[in-house]
Amino acid sequence: MCSFQGICLLVSASLAGAIAVPLFSRTRKLNAIPTVGSTNSWWSAIKNLKGTSGVIQDGYNEYKNEPFKIPMLYNWIVVISGSKLLDEVRMAPDDQLSAVEGTNDFFKFAFTMGHRVANEPYHFAIIKTQLNRKLLTLYPIIEDEVSVALGEIFSSQDDEWKPVVVLEATRKVVSRASNRIFVGLPLCRDPDWLEFGLQYAVDAMVSAAKMDLFPRFMWPLIAIFVTSTRNQVGRAVDFLGPIIRERQKVANHVRSGEVVNVPDDFLQWLIDNGTENTEWEITQRMLSMVFASVHSLMHAIYNLAAHPENLTPLREEVDTVIRQDGWTKAAIDKMYKIDSFLKESQRLGGLSSLVMLRKVLKDFTFSDGRVVPRGCYITAPSCAIHRDEEYYDKPDSFDALRFTRLRNDENDTKQQLVSLNSNFLAFGHGKHACPGRFAAAVIQKTILAHIVSSYDLKLDVNSPTSCKTTEFGIFINPDPTTTILLRKRSST
Repeated sequence: MCSFQGICLLVSASLAGAIAVPLFSRTRKLNAIPTVGSTNSWWSAIKNLKGTSGVIQDGYNEYKNEPFKIPMLYNWIVVISGSKLLDEVRMAPDDQLSAVEGTNDFFKFAFTMGHRVANEPYHFAIIKTQLNRKLLTLYPIIEDEVSVALGEIFSSQDDEWKPVVVLEATRKVVSRASNRIFVGLPLCRDPDWLEFGLQYAVDAMVSAAKMDLFPRFMWPLIAIFVTSTRNQVGRAVDFLGPIIRERQKVANHVRSGEVVNVPDDFLQWLIDNGTENTEWEITQRMLSMVFASVHSLMHAIYNLAAHPENLTPLREEVDTVIRQDGWTKAAIDKMYKIDSFLKESQRLGGLSSLVMLRKVLKDFTFSDGRVVPRGCYITAPSCAIHRDEEYYDKPDSFDALRFTRLRNDENDTKQQLVSLNSNFLAFGHGKHACPGRFAAAVIQKTILAHIVSSYDLKLDVNSPTSCKTTEFGIFINPDPTTTILLRKRSST
C-alpha cells in the first residue's frame, strides 16, 4: 500500500491543474465581489490555514453589510453580513444554497460518519420531533446525571483550592449528560464509552482538517489514509450492539401487542422512527449525535473564574429559583442571569470564525446583482458580528448580565441563548440553525447553575483574563491545557 507521503507527492504533481480549475475559473463571475487578503490568492489561502479570524475581521471592517470573498486552497468563501443579505441567504431554496452539503464539505461527514448519515440526515427530524419536545420529561435524568458527574469529576472534600483542567472536565460532564438522554444507563457512565466518544469526535475533526489539504476529487482516496471510520464504527458496535439487539426485541414485543417498558432515549427513537435496521447503521447514526454533543462549557467556566464578582448575583438567582421550584426545567427556564452569562460567553468565545455555511448548488444572485457561482460557499462572520459596537456596547468587554438588562420583561424571549437573529449567530440563523440548541442550552444551564451553587472558582495569579485559543482555518480551539482553581463553596 502506498504511504501517505507518496500520496502527497502525487498531489503535488497535479496541484497546478487542481488549483487552476476551481479557484481561477470562477474568478470572472466573482470579480464584482472584492477579495480580502493577499493579492496572490494561492498564498492567501495558505495563510488562511493558520486561522481566518483576522482576515475576516479586516474584511468585515471594510465591507460591512456587503459581500467579500476569501480564498481556500481549492475554492472561494463569500462572506456576508447585515440582516438584508443574511435574509436573502437563509430564505434561498435548499436546491440552490445547501446547508447540508456545505456542512458535509467542511466536516467531511461522508468519510468520517458514512455517506448515508451525511446525505440522509433524518436524525435532525428526530431531534425536533422527539428530543426537543420531551425536554420537560427528560429533565430529571439530565439534572441527575449532571449532579452525579460533577460530584465525581469536580470532587473536592475540603476547602483547599485544587487545579482543574477546564476543557477535559467540562467535556466529561457534558458528555455524561448528553449520553444519559442518548443511550441511558449504564452505558452513559461507562468510562470506556465516554472516552471513545470524545476521541472519536477529535479524530473526525483532525481527519477533516487533513483532507482539506487536498482537492475534492482526491478525498475518497485520502480518506483511506487519514480516517479509520470502519474501525471506529466497529468499536462503537461493540458498545452499542448488545443494547440495540435487546431494544429491537422489546420493539418486536410492543408491535405484537405486549405491554412492556420501553426506554425513552435517542437510541430508542432511532429504532422506532428511523429507516435503518442493522446494528452498524444505527451505530453510525448514533455516532453523529456523539460528535454533535462534544461541546464544552470551557469559555463560560473560565469566565466565571476570571470574573468572580459575578458569582454572587448568579448564586442569588440560582438559590432563589431552586428554593421555589426545585431542580426542574421550569426553574432552569427562570434563570435569566445564567442564560445571559452563557450567551455572553458564546458571544466572545465562538468555536468558528464563520457560521451559517451554505454550498452554492446553482449560481446565486444577490439582490444587487452580484453573483456567486456554483461550487463556492457562502457564510456569515459570527465573531466579527459579535464584536460589532453597533450591536453591542463595549463589544470587547465581557458583560455577564448584558442580555438580562436587554430583556423588556420576563416574557421577552428575544434575548434568550437559543433565540436566533442576525446579530447573534452562535447557533446559526434560519431554518437550518442548530436543531439541538435547546437540549444543549438546558444541559449547559444546568451544569453552570450547579457549579455556581456548589463551588468557588478563581484563576491562578499568572493566568490571562481570557481563555487562550488556537486556530486552524475557520475553526477556533480553546487551549486544552488551560486550568482554573476550584473548591467547595464557602459557607461564608
